[in-house]
Amino acid sequence: MAEEVLENCRIQLRDGLTEAVIKSLLDDLRAENVLGTEEIEEILQKTKTRTDQARDLIDSVKRKGRKASEILLKCLEKRDEHLYKSLNIDRHLAIQETGATSSHIPITTGTDDVYKMDSNPRGLCLIINNKNFENPKRERKGSQKDVDSLGKLFKKLGFLVEIKEDQTASEIKQLMIDYSKDARHADCFVCCVMSHGDETGVEGYDEQTCPLNDITSPFDGDNCTSLIGKPKVFFIQACRGHEMQSKVLVADGSSSSRIQKSGEISYSIAKDSDFLIAMSTVYGYLSIRDSYNGSWFIQSLCKHLEEGSTRDQDILSILTKVNNEVSRKEGIIKINNDEIDAKMTPQPSFSLTKLLVFRAPKAAASK
Repeated sequence: MAEEVLENCRIQLRDGLTEAVIKSLLDDLRAENVLGTEEIEEILQKTKTRTDQARDLIDSVKRKGRKASEILLKCLEKRDEHLYKSLNIDRHLAIQETGATSSHIPITTGTDDVYKMDSNPRGLCLIINNKNFENPKRERKGSQKDVDSLGKLFKKLGFLVEIKEDQTASEIKQLMIDYSKDARHADCFVCCVMSHGDETGVEGYDEQTCPLNDITSPFDGDNCTSLIGKPKVFFIQACRGHEMQSKVLVADGSSSSRIQKSGEISYSIAKDSDFLIAMSTVYGYLSIRDSYNGSWFIQSLCKHLEEGSTRDQDILSILTKVNNEVSRKEGIIKINNDEIDAKMTPQPSFSLTKLLVFRAPKAAASK
């Protein structure tokens, strides 16, 4: 069903639809008698952000059923062909029509639709963990759990894993330059950065800021020709503001956890293709890290990526599951001696042009 496809791709659509495309889609939906004038005016309220408008557009059409959802998807293909293809809408529709699941549809890497992922090793995985800082009171307790989980996972997936700890801002920047020139690049590059931060970037051990653009830009097509047309994946565990997301609905099965603040960060995605930047939280809000069990985002990512890698699930589908799980979690955070409810939702942004599927090498998978 088309409405189920909208639901499955809801987060990626919400993040990928531009204001211009939203307005064009609304014009199309008005012409097709899917949405009325009052409904469109409600969606385009000046007080709403682009994200709010995209979310309301998707939900309004989805509530109208299959035919309306089919019309929206056809209009999307016309208005933003790149986004339509990057989400592989046609494949999702085929799955729904046949009643199959993504794990039952074989995926061959190295095709026009799927990134090549069969070299051994697959490529480099760089893990940067800033646990300690010049101010010892700012120690990021629990971060070693994330390092261990990420290292184990990407070794299993066939990557050469290298870990750097307690890097200054200038050292982080230099690491990115050095790794962009590394001769060992193969099918994919993965970089995991975990630290405090501020509104402009990731914080180093010296409590100076390394802008996120200095982390990603060394790997664009101008600076790293060996990765042109190959996926560059960045997982960033850090806060992106000072606010805590509020509860809307408490689902059953939620759990509690004692957590600590992890820093703030802002970012911009590189213009070149084939990037995925998965942030641990949405802009303006805190990211949650448990002092004993690691961060909500990284632990959920490792769990679902390991499971998905055995089922041929693409990374965007996996990140949707991560978003769903993390957004349902609950905890308690202490700020200025006040205990408040903790909620968060991760946010991936991407310019991938194909499906990205991580698979363990056969030798590793058979162990």
